[in-house]
Amino acid sequence: MEVADFSSGRPVLDPTQYFSGRTTSWGVMENRGGSPSKRVTTQTSGRWVNGVLFLEQELEIGGKKQHRSWRIRKLDTHRFEATANDMVGTARGEAHGNVFHWSFTLALSPGNPLSRIQMSQWMYLQPDGRTLLNHTTIRKFGLVLAQVTEVFQRK
Repeated sequence: MEVADFSSGRPVLDPTQYFSGRTTSWGVMENRGGSPSKRVTTQTSGRWVNGVLFLEQELEIGGKKQHRSWRIRKLDTHRFEATANDMVGTARGEAHGNVFHWSFTLALSPGNPLSRIQMSQWMYLQPDGRTLLNHTTIRKFGLVLAQVTEVFQRK
């Protein structure tokens, strides 16, 4: 499917607006075989500075804490791009209707190209406008390593 196939979905999801302010998420990571392997939680806080959303994210994955600093820009009505402290290059994404999809590469161990993983996230804004379902597929060398399903809630 293409993200544009969701153009009629409502409410409309603009990820820079949704993540402006505070959000919390809870979810589960599943291993390659589909078995739940780790709990995932996040706390995010987003603020606008000169047309850029600065998003600070505290993640806990299987008990291990990490911090990600995002810089997200809206390019036009549908297209977005972002950088982050542990990202290789730039994330590129597209939103239509109540759906947003983007892909990016993370460096699990900066400086080591073999530690890079590819992330693909599909986000679905729910009818209440506050709840967002996120499905992430994590790949390395084209093979699926894990998948994450989580629920975001705007505060």
